[in-house]
Amino acid sequence: MMLRTPFICFAAVALVTSPVLGEDFYKGKTVTLMVPSGLGASMGLYGRLVAGALEKYVPGNPNVIVQSRPGAGGTKGTSYAYNVAPSDGTYIAMITAGNVTIPVLRKMKYDPTKFRWLGSVTPRPSVIWLWHATPVKTLEEAKTKQIILGSTGKGAGTTMWPMLLNDFLGTKFKIVQGYKGGAAINKAAESGEVNGRWGSYSGLTASKKQWLAKGKIRVIAQFGPRIDDQPQAPRVQNLVSGDTRKMVEFMQLSERVGLALWLHPNVPKDRLKILRTAFMTAMGDPQIKADGDRRGSPIDPIPGEKLDRMVADAYKGLSPALRTRLRKALGIDK
Repeated sequence: MMLRTPFICFAAVALVTSPVLGEDFYKGKTVTLMVPSGLGASMGLYGRLVAGALEKYVPGNPNVIVQSRPGAGGTKGTSYAYNVAPSDGTYIAMITAGNVTIPVLRKMKYDPTKFRWLGSVTPRPSVIWLWHATPVKTLEEAKTKQIILGSTGKGAGTTMWPMLLNDFLGTKFKIVQGYKGGAAINKAAESGEVNGRWGSYSGLTASKKQWLAKGKIRVIAQFGPRIDDQPQAPRVQNLVSGDTRKMVEFMQLSERVGLALWLHPNVPKDRLKILRTAFMTAMGDPQIKADGDRRGSPIDPIPGEKLDRMVADAYKGLSPALRTRLRKALGIDK
């Protein structure tokens, strides 16, 4: 009995002190927030906003730097974060739209169902928009005339959604890949090099609000949560039914997850809890919300625990037959 007493006392002390030790971890540290694209478009804006918020609310007030790792439609940065970057809680990654669904279609070096989701700043309904000079005004017209859309790479929504519309609806989108980020595609559309692109709607309101206000671009389709101020653009999920709708709804996991951040599967649980708490507290800060509004960047946060369930349920709910059908639509030979 006497031999057990010190052990019991030690365990009790450990339980009391472990949260303090976890919080002290970040004091004096530098945390990297990786954006898997260029920093000139909306992801860069959001990345800087979140970095500043975490500096304020993570205990120990670490220095949070924003790192850009573009390439392969965002999968290059995501693969780096999953396989190479530190797993101790000092490396946080954002994920581009499309990268959360592409591993069900093509073998990738990461698994979103194993991410430790930090949280999402906001869901991100997406759209296909065309430059105003394009001789097509509606999605229906895009079934009869070829339209050139810019894209970052195979694993990005800029490629996948137009390809799916070509298959599901009979549109004639031609996709030009290889742009370094959304800002580069925007510039190409402005110069007439391409006709438009797929992208997040909040990206437009954050970085190209004047284009919308001046009628420089025309939104012809929308995906994910409803965009009330673009009623002329049909929601794609309402244009399909049956198994096709099931596939569209799975692919819209990207829009529902939205502007999400995640950590390595092996991050210590106490640090994950600290970061999740700090993130949700920061996203509720009136000053940060006001900063988001000023930038045209909405903030409607989703907790990391909810993202865990959302992603796991979506992956479990897609049958092998529909996975095969999606791969065929996207021209993927797995």
